[in-house]
Amino acid sequence: MNASSSNVHIRVLAASTGVCYPITLPFNELTIQNIQRHLAAVIPKDDQILLLGPPYKVPKDHTLRSSETLASLQIGDVEDDPTKLDTSAPPPLPSSSSLTDNNRTNIRRKPILGTTEKTGSRRLFLFSKRALSDSAPDPVPCTLSPMDVHVPDVPDPSPIVYNNSSSSEPPPPLHVALSMYERSFMLHLCQGRAYADAADLRLEACRNCILEQEVMVRALRAAVSNLSDHWNNATRTRADFTTLYLEKSDEHGKILNGLDGVLEDLSKIPLHKELKTIARMNGRVMETLMDTVPVEREKRWAGQCQTSYSRLQGLYEELKVEFDNLVSSSNREEESKSDLESEELVKALDDEVEQIMVGLRNEQANRLNRLTNDHIEVVNVVLNAVQDGTKIQAAFDTLESMSKASSNILPSMQEDDLKLKSIMIKVAEAKTSAMKRMNVRLRQISLAQLKIQRLLKGVSGLRAALVQQCEDMTHLEHVFELTSAYRSFVSEIKRRRSYGEAVTAIANAMFDRLAKMRNDEVKSRERFLRGPGRHLMPSFFDIFVPTLATQPPLFAAQLPGMVEIDSLPNFSDEENSFSSNTPVQRNISSGQEERNDASSLTDSVPQTDNDDNEVMGSMSRLCVGSKDDTFADKPLVVSAEGQSGEDITMNSENDVNRMDQLAENKTLAYENAVLRQAVQELSGKSPQAYIDVATTNLNDSNQKDVGQSLSIQEEINLMKKELESTRTQLEKANSALAEIKSDDDVGKLCDKISHSSFQVGDVALFMPTGKKVSGRKTYLAFHSNCPHRYLSTDNIESNPDYVLGRIIHQEELIAGALGTDKNPHGLRVGTKFWILTVEVLKGH
Repeated sequence: MNASSSNVHIRVLAASTGVCYPITLPFNELTIQNIQRHLAAVIPKDDQILLLGPPYKVPKDHTLRSSETLASLQIGDVEDDPTKLDTSAPPPLPSSSSLTDNNRTNIRRKPILGTTEKTGSRRLFLFSKRALSDSAPDPVPCTLSPMDVHVPDVPDPSPIVYNNSSSSEPPPPLHVALSMYERSFMLHLCQGRAYADAADLRLEACRNCILEQEVMVRALRAAVSNLSDHWNNATRTRADFTTLYLEKSDEHGKILNGLDGVLEDLSKIPLHKELKTIARMNGRVMETLMDTVPVEREKRWAGQCQTSYSRLQGLYEELKVEFDNLVSSSNREEESKSDLESEELVKALDDEVEQIMVGLRNEQANRLNRLTNDHIEVVNVVLNAVQDGTKIQAAFDTLESMSKASSNILPSMQEDDLKLKSIMIKVAEAKTSAMKRMNVRLRQISLAQLKIQRLLKGVSGLRAALVQQCEDMTHLEHVFELTSAYRSFVSEIKRRRSYGEAVTAIANAMFDRLAKMRNDEVKSRERFLRGPGRHLMPSFFDIFVPTLATQPPLFAAQLPGMVEIDSLPNFSDEENSFSSNTPVQRNISSGQEERNDASSLTDSVPQTDNDDNEVMGSMSRLCVGSKDDTFADKPLVVSAEGQSGEDITMNSENDVNRMDQLAENKTLAYENAVLRQAVQELSGKSPQAYIDVATTNLNDSNQKDVGQSLSIQEEINLMKKELESTRTQLEKANSALAEIKSDDDVGKLCDKISHSSFQVGDVALFMPTGKKVSGRKTYLAFHSNCPHRYLSTDNIESNPDYVLGRIIHQEELIAGALGTDKNPHGLRVGTKFWILTVEVLKGH
């Protein structure tokens, strides 16, 4: 089934009957429509449903014609053919019954339904819409043939030809008697051949019926798989919608129930006095935020939203009940168990056919083979007796004994034929029951899919209604967000005013600088013309540079008027000033009290006559320090908002005019407004709220400091005691070192005392730590950045004040849990420490 070949062979499996319909089409004509046209004789085209899988879905032309699909369909064909065995399977063992009469062979067949989806096989199933309806007729009962065996009562012509057959004389009586024996054996042979042929036909009919039931089992799997896809899709859709609905329903319920409370809160929030003034100028009276809300219209809209909200809740509950009913009515576990039992029944039938029927068929074939051999022997005996009259009596004896020996063959064949017939009837009845059950299950699956589709449509409708409700609730959400929106509105107006003032100030400063530059240029040109220029010849003025004696052009550019500023309210005098109790406000106030012309940034800078014209041009210049030490005690950052052009001055080496100072201040004010607005948008609180919280925290910390003073004093006293103990140990160590240095013999023996590293053979000095383990002192090596070297006291007598010894062994350990033998020195868990065993050189 190669896509590049001229013809493509596919199988279409009928779900209701299990019949396989092979179809051969050119590759270019391999379409769903052409396949349905070939199957129209079985099921009308409008009633056909095709499923390709797994995964089982309605196929498309491009999917069916893909090389992957064609290859997977070919794998399915091989799996469904019981005569095509797996090459990896072991060969069958030879048996005496493997060969039968008339070239009958016992071909080993593989068991049915023995493969899984890991092979990647696919199949194309055909379903009928009419069979899925409740009015569909019951399936036609399955009948297998041959039901009855026609046993001949007349033998075939005799193969024996007598010499006197052409004469009119009657044959001798003895020859007639011998001929009767041959006729009897020939009749038995014909009857045995009828039973053996019937066995072959019945076995083949049962095998085909079993294969059709296998197709029905796979078709039911495909239908169940397709239903599971619908079921899982419905479950995911319902879960997603339920999550969204519960979230939005909770939000909308809070909005509808809290509208009156929000309106009451809005009535307590006064409008800025500038806004009140603007409202009066427009003939309106607005005192609070609630006055800006069309209350009656919002309440009517809330009533409509409440109605739709209640209706949506009712529809959701109905959908939930309908889905619960679908779950309760569809017992998928029991249905799956029943389907599995049906599959096991088909497998059991296949085993019975392949074991019992094949065995009976082989027995019938063996008996037929015996009858054939007996007849051949009878013919030989009769011919020998006719040719030699002396052998007639012996021939009668032989034939009589052969007749008695084969007398039970035909009754046995008749008995086994009845057994084969009973199995064939059982297989046919099993298929009839399977077809009835198949129709019932397909109707259940179809009904469940219809319910699922109806539920999905209901979910889609509810989702659309929920989206509309969310859109309707946005009008009420405006009321809930009005407070924060008003706060953002105030910040936005302040930022815009700061922007306009900054732009105007920068432009004025630029124009003033250009005018000053032109005046300086005029003076420079006059100085040149009255000086060196008066010595130039006329050619320089008339030919070389005709404009040499002209004045510089006037810069007449004008900035468009900031009309927007005139329409913006001025919020700088209210609702955003710092409280007089805040540290920032206190710093600014103290600076204004000491000097009206300077802020706190310039309190400690000595003033000169030219200080009023010296400013810094950007925020980076605020980092310039003063030589006066008192400058470090002054605040470095203040709010630029509300400061005039004369409020901020600094000592600077840059000689810029007052317009530059004003432009810089306005720029800082604009940047400050942008920063304040960003902070408010991120946190939902104004900067003043942060200052209030900081003030409260500062007061609380002061109270805590008073309460903690006693505990701090106790810790200081404890540290003093520890320092005194450490000093005592240090004095002992110094005295020990002095004593060691004075001892020449010991000095020669130990060389030098190690303190920065410790290896076997080094000399170390150990001092007591003040702790005891098992009633004995613990000793720590005197070291420099090599901590946790403890002395093993196993060979140390008593408790000397120090120990000087040569290291003969050291063991590295890791501190375990506190209070255990793995951590005798109370170290932090996981800390490495060493136990040093030494040869004592000196210890006191």
